[in-house]
Amino acid sequence: MSAPVAVAARPASEMEWEDLLVRYEIGPRALRIALDDGDASGAARTQVCDLLRALVFNEIWTAALFEAMRTGFPLEAGPPRIETMGDDPRALHERYARLRGRNFAAVQRRGLEVWGWETVAHPHGRVSAHQLIHAGCALDGQTLAGVRQALRGAEA
Repeated sequence: MSAPVAVAARPASEMEWEDLLVRYEIGPRALRIALDDGDASGAARTQVCDLLRALVFNEIWTAALFEAMRTGFPLEAGPPRIETMGDDPRALHERYARLRGRNFAAVQRRGLEVWGWETVAHPHGRVSAHQLIHAGCALDGQTLAGVRQALRGAEA
């Protein structure tokens, strides 16, 4: 396993930013296609739901951080409280997709002004919108790989 790659606080160019936003927007679609291609039952269902719950939690946390960035007010508390999310992969995916859609809209419609957004995300320190979106895309990729692996294991 390699060390995590440090991500700059701001993108190098508008093209890099636009590419990142496209990847951020298509994450839910790629995951839906993977779910449609497999049968999430038994142990695979448990694995898939655990992965999807992490995505939902990440999107809730991201929304809180974007709000802090947008308003300039620090977060009053740490990460959001964990909530009961159920064990239906489709419902979890829909929740993630709705949250991601709202988060995408929060940054996409504000143009390049978002490049200056930063806040403190305890215990990680300062984080920018660019870094937060980059981390969301990385989690999307890891989750997609995990879902595919779980669904392949269910077919065996």
